[in-house]
Amino acid sequence: MDHRCPHCERDLARRRLSQPIIARMEIDCRYCRRRLRVNVHPAEEALIFATLGGFLLCAGLGYALDRQGFYAAAFVVALLGAGALPLAEHVWLRTWRRYVPIEPPSVRDFPT
Repeated sequence: MDHRCPHCERDLARRRLSQPIIARMEIDCRYCRRRLRVNVHPAEEALIFATLGGFLLCAGLGYALDRQGFYAAAFVVALLGAGALPLAEHVWLRTWRRYVPIEPPSVRDFPT
């Protein structure tokens, strides 16, 4: 995945400690201080929703049927989903830009 700032082209792959903990869709470039939007690929969204759906399905079946095997399956689904996301970033999404510039609002966007 391409983690460069679209304005100054500096690498933002090494994030500050607060950025991975606080998930935001907008960040500031630490070099040029311009506002950036996180560009999420549709495949990432699909992978996250499929993992969450599989986890909830297995956990719900485990609760409804009172079977321990479904809880183990829910744990395995969560682990597979967590491992598949970095793999997808390194294999298929190598050239995908993680950050895109936020367009400043134009004058005509404000009511008069």
